[in-house]
Amino acid sequence: MAAFVFFGDQPRPRQYLSGVSCFWAELAKILGSPGLVPSPTQVPAPDRKLEMRPIKVQRCAQTRTEFVNLGFPDSMSDPYSTELLNTWSEIAGYLGISVREAQNRAKNEGLPVRRGVGTKPRVWALRSELDAWRLAPAARIAPAPYSAPEQAAAEAPSPHFVEEISAPKVQWSRRAILSVAGLAVTAVGAKLILGTRKPRVERAVLAGNLLTALDGLGSPIWTHRFSGNIEEPNAAELPWRVQVIDLEGSGSPGVLTVCNRPAKGAPEHSGIDEFSYFTPEGRVKWTLPCRPSLLDFDGKQFEPVWLCSRVLAVPSGRQQTLWVGVHHGWRWPGCVMRVDANGGASIQFANAGHVEMLCRVTRPNGEFVVVAGVSNAFDRPFAAVLGANDPASCSPAGGAARCRFTNPPSGTPRDYMVFPRTEMLAAVDEPYGYANNVTQTNDGGFVVWVSASKNYAAYLLYEFSETTEPRSVMPSGSNPVVHRRLEEEGKLNHTWAACPELQKPLTIRNWRRANGWQDERVPWRAATDRG
Repeated sequence: MAAFVFFGDQPRPRQYLSGVSCFWAELAKILGSPGLVPSPTQVPAPDRKLEMRPIKVQRCAQTRTEFVNLGFPDSMSDPYSTELLNTWSEIAGYLGISVREAQNRAKNEGLPVRRGVGTKPRVWALRSELDAWRLAPAARIAPAPYSAPEQAAAEAPSPHFVEEISAPKVQWSRRAILSVAGLAVTAVGAKLILGTRKPRVERAVLAGNLLTALDGLGSPIWTHRFSGNIEEPNAAELPWRVQVIDLEGSGSPGVLTVCNRPAKGAPEHSGIDEFSYFTPEGRVKWTLPCRPSLLDFDGKQFEPVWLCSRVLAVPSGRQQTLWVGVHHGWRWPGCVMRVDANGGASIQFANAGHVEMLCRVTRPNGEFVVVAGVSNAFDRPFAAVLGANDPASCSPAGGAARCRFTNPPSGTPRDYMVFPRTEMLAAVDEPYGYANNVTQTNDGGFVVWVSASKNYAAYLLYEFSETTEPRSVMPSGSNPVVHRRLEEEGKLNHTWAACPELQKPLTIRNWRRANGWQDERVPWRAATDRG
């Protein structure tokens, strides 16, 4: 910012002066052009000794240039050399305070400032009255009316000089103070928000009995070590046994684990599965053993050997509800448990056979869950359709009496289908296949995968519409291979191309709420794939 000396009516470049003549000589030397400044003879001789006054700095709003008044006597245009002070800036500067403080003292403490008339009256004050006011603080009262002297008619200082302060004291504008305060508040807020924001759990890893939650970069957030023995899940089960899920709908997911705790010295398929839900911070919110409250046909409890086959999250308002497929370790019963965000569990569907798979299906009329597995009551694979908000239900009555519960839910599913036994299963004396996979189609329908041979070597894919009407059945690509092997073993006496099973539609049995049991024919799809 350029600096000038305010001398007379013209601003000049600033330079340290020991006197008036020295000022002009030094100024000419600096500029290197004596013609740019007047000679010392042009400067009127002072008629009295120079008075050393506080330096006054004027700042121009338009050019952002500072002007310095060195406190010369009257003939050199010292604004304080006269009795009259014509502006708030002069009054404030004379008192060594800010303009706002001068205005407040005039209002509240009787600072003797005069005002003219009009909508925007000019103000003035007398140095002698200001000195008296300053020396007698006890007598600070509003001054008596005063008539303006002739000097009040003098021209007001140029409007370009919008701010005057006493050097070396610096006055901050209100806008500058607010700007600095705003920056400070923003910095503190950013620190509080960014500095204290907790990392988000993106992935969880279970190794042995150690659970580790990781962020998006793979850095550990928290760890938890389970007590006792934990059976490590296989690769197929791991995606649903360890899930990052936001059950509470808070926007910050936690971690759900389903760990199997085998009984000491017990055979395979023993022990019990146990649920644990961890908050985003790694705190165990709840733990739940997988122990359905179902009773056998004789009213006795089943042995406490319950295992999970699938865990599915279904929206329930802002929160999510867990739907859990469950089957007994070595006996026939199965069910679907419903677990809320707080760990409360109930039976949603009881089945006279194992539940192997759950699939969420979204349709225009709501959320549904397709359940698949096997029915021991009918010795057939099954699939059932349940509404997400339907009351608890049970598989339809019928079949073997030993495969019944004494305390089943009273409701019924929307649909319950059993699938036929294939010739390749009959050829190896397998009583039935298993429905162990379900996928949703784009139009709200679904496809059920049913094993058509021993050890799941071949499948039949049954497709259903959004209203659960059977559309078609299609053999998997491995069906001709398995069929040919059975031919070579002498267990089938015809080729895959001439298979009588492919010559007519298959028949499934479907139980509906409105009509009960009905037989429905399912046409073959891609029959040209025979060979």
